[in-house]
Amino acid sequence: MQRHVMSKKDAKEFLKRVKELYGVELEGNLEVGKEKKEVYYFLDGLLAFFGDPPLPTLCAVLKLNLNMPYVVVDEGAVKAVTNGADLFAPGIVEFNCDCKEGEYFLVKTKTGVPVAVMRALMPVEKAKAEKRGKFGENLHHVGDELWETCKAKLRG
Repeated sequence: MQRHVMSKKDAKEFLKRVKELYGVELEGNLEVGKEKKEVYYFLDGLLAFFGDPPLPTLCAVLKLNLNMPYVVVDEGAVKAVTNGADLFAPGIVEFNCDCKEGEYFLVKTKTGVPVAVMRALMPVEKAKAEKRGKFGENLHHVGDELWETCKAKLRG
C-alpha cells in the first residue's frame, strides 16, 4: 500500500475530528494510505484508523486508550466475532452504550479486552427487549488483516 504524509492542514483537521469522536488528543506523524477504495491512517507508523468516519483499529484502541461505547459478550460470541461473524443479541451480557442503528462500538470480553469494532444494526433498546437478532456488523476483529498489519507495532 502506498502511504504519504498528510499535509499539516489535513492532519490538524483529522486530529480534531478524532478528538471529537473519541475524546483523546493525539500527536505524531500522520500518514494516509488507500487500497481497494478504503482509506487507512497511520500515526507514528501504527495503523490507527480506517474508513470514513475514521474508525480506530483495535491496536489504536489498546495503545492510545480511545474511549468508545462498547458491549461485553460471552465466550461463545468472542469465538464467533474473532472469526469474523457479526454479533447477535443473545451473545451480549452487558451494554455500555446507548447505540442507535448505524453507530459504532467495541466488542469486549468479560475481562475487558477489545476484540472487534462493529456498526450497530439495531438500537440497544430493541436488542435488550427482544434478546434476538443481529445487533452488530463486524468491521474489524482480532485476527483479521488490519489486526495482522498493526499488531507488531503494539509491542513498540
